Amino acid sequence: MHTTTCHYSLLGIAADASAEEIGAAYARALAHVKRRLAEGRPLPLEHIDALRAAHRILSEPASRAAYDRSRAGEQPAARAAETAGEAAVEFRGDGMEYLRIWLVNVALTLLTLGVYSAWAKVRREKYFHRNLVVDGASFDYHGAPRAILLGRILLVVLLVVINLAEGFHPAARIAAALAAMFGFPWLLVRSLQFRARNTSYRGLRFSFDAAYRDALLLYLVHGGLTVLTLGLYFPAFLRRQKAFLARHLRFGDLRCGFDASVAAFYRELKVPLILWLLLPVAAVALPILAGPVLAMLLLPIVATFLVLLLNLLLVPYVRVVGTNLLWNHLSLGGTRFRSTQTVRGYLNLVVGNWLLTILTLGFYWPIAQVRVAKYRAAHLSVVAPAALAAAVAAQGETPAAFGDEVAESFDLDIAL
Repeated sequence: MHTTTCHYSLLGIAADASAEEIGAAYARALAHVKRRLAEGRPLPLEHIDALRAAHRILSEPASRAAYDRSRAGEQPAARAAETAGEAAVEFRGDGMEYLRIWLVNVALTLLTLGVYSAWAKVRREKYFHRNLVVDGASFDYHGAPRAILLGRILLVVLLVVINLAEGFHPAARIAAALAAMFGFPWLLVRSLQFRARNTSYRGLRFSFDAAYRDALLLYLVHGGLTVLTLGLYFPAFLRRQKAFLARHLRFGDLRCGFDASVAAFYRELKVPLILWLLLPVAAVALPILAGPVLAMLLLPIVATFLVLLLNLLLVPYVRVVGTNLLWNHLSLGGTRFRSTQTVRGYLNLVVGNWLLTILTLGFYWPIAQVRVAKYRAAHLSVVAPAALAAAVAAQGETPAAFGDEVAESFDLDIAL
């Protein structure tokens, strides 16, 4: 496990942190150590000793001043090496352990006619967040089950109203379609705000500050162009989508940056784009080459093959390329990221997961989710993780009570 030598970054605090902030950070670190011990996954003794040393030195003004002077007097190359180190990302969850959690979640959700699903989601998110470790520290999730349940109830009511409207006057159907079209970007922004605000790393929360008009422009204009161009605009749309998610995400007062070009997305997505363009050609060529009668007989087989091609090849391919382009062009202050997923490796994982899930009648699904999380973490690293210590909690305006309640009501699993 990577352990940084900087006391400030080890505790996850800024170099000008107050004595209260140092004490709070040390308390959080000890709580994390105790939680790991209770879970049967204790941290190495050298990591615990490093935490104690960091707290002892930084909590005493004289020793802290001496430590700061020693850091200031270090050679520039040594300081740069400390800052520019690379930390691996680890996912420490276990498939069988999560299977037990999943089984309990499913059973209680069924017994409560879906009401427990909100609590099930919080258990799931906490498990995946707390097992995701970067530079020796794990993430955490703080979503409230009642807020999630309220959001799902409101969503169900909205869907029922839209479905009922389809059975009435054509004008009602048009109104329902417009409401869904203009409502989705709003729900998207609210859900991203909810998820970011309820995710933390080293005690510091994330935030997402996109406005409704940003999401509306993205999905109505650029999403519409993708439809109108029959998919030719998709790489440009995907690039805008990644930029939208990244550039509005903050960690404390650090804002994410994203510098990938549209050309990079077209270059990396040329294979799925060519395959996509060949589908209508195949659809037209089939009746010409096979004849109308044979084409009708072959149509179900061809349609099944195309669905499998889309789900087992094109979608994973786009996901890998999109993930690599996102992380490799993402920055957070002085920290950057490195993603090395491969299409072949991810395809093997996806196909294996699907086959085992089918053979086990669905019971392998939670183990498959852990395998995917481990794969993603194993192919991701953080460059210059110590730079994250510069992040401090942003002191923004307190939102209106109604706006905060609405924001916390929607959680639709749509996030970075």
